Amino acid sequence: MFKTIRSSFQEYDIKLLISIIALILIGIITIYATGFDPIEKVNSGLYKKQLLWFILGIICMFAISRVHYRILGDYSLYIYLVVLFFLILTTIFGAKIRNTRAWINFGFFAIQPSEFMKLATILLLSKYLELRQFDIKRLRELFIPFAIVGVPVLLIYMQPDFGTAMIFIPIFFALLFLGGADILQLISILGVATIALFVPMMLTYIEWSGINISGGFFSFLKGNELLYIISGSLLAVSIISFILYFFFNSKVYRAIYIPSFIISAGLFLSVIIQKFLKEYQKRRILVFLNPDLDPYGSGYNVIQSKIAIGSGGIIGKGFLKGSQSQLGFLPEKSTDFIFSVISEEWGFIGAVIVLLLFGYVLYKGFMIALKTQDKFGMLLAGGITCMIFFHVIINIGMALGIMPVTGLPLTFLSYGGSNLIMSLLSIGILISIDSRTR
Repeated sequence: MFKTIRSSFQEYDIKLLISIIALILIGIITIYATGFDPIEKVNSGLYKKQLLWFILGIICMFAISRVHYRILGDYSLYIYLVVLFFLILTTIFGAKIRNTRAWINFGFFAIQPSEFMKLATILLLSKYLELRQFDIKRLRELFIPFAIVGVPVLLIYMQPDFGTAMIFIPIFFALLFLGGADILQLISILGVATIALFVPMMLTYIEWSGINISGGFFSFLKGNELLYIISGSLLAVSIISFILYFFFNSKVYRAIYIPSFIISAGLFLSVIIQKFLKEYQKRRILVFLNPDLDPYGSGYNVIQSKIAIGSGGIIGKGFLKGSQSQLGFLPEKSTDFIFSVISEEWGFIGAVIVLLLFGYVLYKGFMIALKTQDKFGMLLAGGITCMIFFHVIINIGMALGIMPVTGLPLTFLSYGGSNLIMSLLSIGILISIDSRTR
């Protein structure tokens, strides 16, 4: 019996488990601190719920680690469709919390299907890229991956949960890169996305910051007429150049039609984004460039977060002694800005410990992906690791004021059951891949 138990535990990377559990416990302790009232000497009790979700998540992690990851691949389409069904229900009938219809409320607890949609999308996309690995360099093969990612992104954006919707995009490009998609195609798509986002952000920045640009050009540009004209003209140039390239096969024409199409598509999409991206969402993206543009509105969170991090110094102010967090200056301190609380109370040393723990988890995830024998296992492990990586980079960057405030939680640390359970399920899949590889 003892040999069976010992052999079972040999399947798990103990250092990985210790790192994960350490991060979660740091999160629970910090959530306790964020819920503490220094005047009344009482606690909101959020840490108790997080502890309960931790126990449930650990059970789910060990359970799914016993399932062969290839079985998950075989059922990936069904998993995706089931989670998508709940996501549709949530978008239409979900409970509205903080102006976002992202939760299914069961009374004593609520589930956020969009969190589990991340993992379901990674599963299905990894399986598809494995099946089409020899054809993925063809542009037409990217339409189905775009649909796999685009449908949940659109639904989540409609909730509206801009931050969660946007996290799908870097995960998508990372999986395409790992799956062997053509680099030039990926660069072209990124170029279109960059232009599409830059133009409305630039126009909003000029208008919001009070920069005085006289004349009809700015009004013409903001009214989209000029964008339509430029986009249409470049599209015509691109089509003509493509026809000439098709008949004469000259690299000169190819060098013309590709950039022309990228700029044309980017400008056209920028018009759509200007119409559909809400004003507060554009402002959230802009304040990371200059939080002082709106110090009492969209920039307030970033300013207070940077003050909290800076005031922690080397060793921090001590447990329950952070002025920004304890006195209520720092908003969303148990979720979006939990790293700021850690930095304030435990200082630079505490922040470095958290980063080192995350560093090991990410290192282990990428090593599992590299050592995996089959394409699906590599893509799945790489996709999960990239998901954790982007969550960490965006959330901590948000706290430091170098990323837009998108509302993404810090994996394993932020308060929230759906994200914690989904993250632990993801680790369970990594363990399954690792143990089968070894």
